[in-house]
Amino acid sequence: MRAWWSASALPAVEGALGALHEYAAHVADAQRPVCLSSGKCCNFQSHGHMLVVTGLEALWVWRQAARPLRSSAANAAQAAGVCGYLDGSLCSIHAVRPTGCRSYFCDRGDGQWQSTLSERLHNSITQLHDEHDIPYLYAEWTWLLAHVTRAHEQGVFSEPLPS
Repeated sequence: MRAWWSASALPAVEGALGALHEYAAHVADAQRPVCLSSGKCCNFQSHGHMLVVTGLEALWVWRQAARPLRSSAANAAQAAGVCGYLDGSLCSIHAVRPTGCRSYFCDRGDGQWQSTLSERLHNSITQLHDEHDIPYLYAEWTWLLAHVTRAHEQGVFSEPLPS
């Protein structure tokens, strides 16, 4: 996790993830999916789907969030099958949400563009791992958040961020 923590602060990584977020927004804007901001997609268990991210992206999102989760909240969210950043029916980290959130919509239209976008985003993140020799793990979002919050509370990320 320390490698993800350090890598998540590298300007090249931050720039690449920012560019992926812009690309995802451009593709989604062109498709005009319907999003009712119901929060249903963030309630993974009842909605019947799973959000999977890399360790690098999980740490990057966690660092960018205005309110870091405590392990008790992350553990409760994981047990409930809900995103720990869901606040009522809204995403409290919408501006920095993972790429998986940017490529999934409850829209009942043709979902092929969502699958294609998701694959492109994931392939780009995998390439980012390779280019910067960052250890790779692809895991379920709530599980990773629970581990990240515990690591933070145990002082794993106490070293200063690289400049």
